[in-house]
Amino acid sequence: MKQNITIFILLLAIPILIFSCKKNGEIIEVPSFGQFSISLTSPSGSSPVLLQVDGVLKDTLEGKTVNMKLEAGKRQISIVNLQKKIILDTTVVIEPRKPISLTCFFNGTTVLVDNLDPTVKPQTDSLLIRFVTTDKILPELMDIEISLYDFGGTLIPLKNKTLKGIRKDKFSAYIQLPNPNVIDPSFDSSMIFYVIEGYDATAKGNHKKVMSMEEFDCSYLEYSAGQLSIWIPNNIISFGIGPAPADGSTTLRVPQLIFQRELQ
Repeated sequence: MKQNITIFILLLAIPILIFSCKKNGEIIEVPSFGQFSISLTSPSGSSPVLLQVDGVLKDTLEGKTVNMKLEAGKRQISIVNLQKKIILDTTVVIEPRKPISLTCFFNGTTVLVDNLDPTVKPQTDSLLIRFVTTDKILPELMDIEISLYDFGGTLIPLKNKTLKGIRKDKFSAYIQLPNPNVIDPSFDSSMIFYVIEGYDATAKGNHKKVMSMEEFDCSYLEYSAGQLSIWIPNNIISFGIGPAPADGSTTLRVPQLIFQRELQ
């Protein structure tokens, strides 16, 4: 008897469930969701910034990763400062089972985003690198030359290793740098490294040299923590040309590794 009652209740429940999924004769679609995460790093002492999704405040971004589920479709992702000024405005397409992650760097005025485009790849035994200026006293616009320098004090100029228009608010184009021993088999990549010299490219700068080996105020590539010049191929690097150390230990401009991605 109890079994018959249970079956009867279930039969009554089925049409109720069916009709509860309809509105004016239309089936109500249950929204689908996807995973979204965003992380932001910034210099010490920087003010926190705020994350908005479709104009709605979601969280504070301050040295942490924010994970959330968002409804599938196009979502407007904005980062604003405490004065509600938009400093990043982008659109992402959320899909179920396809997590999306944004990695960002805040330089105090501008949010820079990592390039995760899988089609951007260096050639074998090379790396791709792009630059942004993070030293406040350098010109707003610079042209740079990249050379090789060994620990014996020899500067080795390179052909076609220049980039124009290095800015403070966006990354430059990529440039490909090979393992130094590809340039010359006699080079020992553990004893030689790339250095960066710069020229003022502003309208009134007269292309004056503002970073040089002669003045020992150039920058250099340091892309492996604790290892100055050990070569790491197949990396895609976003690099900041920063100021010299505040303690005065050297006049060389400290390189700042902002983003690094190694191809597998």
